[in-house]
Amino acid sequence: MDHEDAHFWQGEFGAQCSNPAMSIIGAEDEDFENDLNDVTEDQCTHFNNIDLLKSRPTHLLVFMQHVILQFEPAPLLCYLHADLFKNLSAKETKKQFVEFYNTFLDKGAILRVALPPNVAHELERTRADLLHEDTQRRYVQEVQSLQAAEVAKQLEDFRQKRMMGMTPSEADLSDVESHNSTNRIPREMKERSVAENLLDKMSETQ
Repeated sequence: MDHEDAHFWQGEFGAQCSNPAMSIIGAEDEDFENDLNDVTEDQCTHFNNIDLLKSRPTHLLVFMQHVILQFEPAPLLCYLHADLFKNLSAKETKKQFVEFYNTFLDKGAILRVALPPNVAHELERTRADLLHEDTQRRYVQEVQSLQAAEVAKQLEDFRQKRMMGMTPSEADLSDVESHNSTNRIPREMKERSVAENLLDKMSETQ
């Protein structure tokens, strides 16, 4: 992980929530434990699409680690950050859109992504902070949708590499998938713990 990516983890996502792991998986996933699948399920099922991954913090972080090592991570980070807007108030949307713009949309952004032509045109004419919050939300959704194809390609690459034993942090995934849930340590608690430890390790590699 280079310095810019590490700064993004600690700055952009870390600012959203006191629990960095939960910030990364998106604000809408606070009740992700209700969506956990059975351990006996094929372990690759979670990597079939990004929506499944968003409810599994350890799996999501392992995928993110793979993307950082193998690809340009901006599309994935942008896609995940866009999810944070779903639960924001109008005031919060205004503030966060400026950060979203500075991180992903501005021509000098360190994690600049491809933009829909209409969004790029409008942002050249109007300052990001002057847009109405409804317009800001719409632009975020359009930008997110444009990243979906690249994220899907990265997921496909991850699935292929994992079948060959070439993906990182397999031990962390096995730790979660093999855990037998108990009253003392429910599986969702185990997953949160492993995800937070993995995030700490990723931050240390900057």
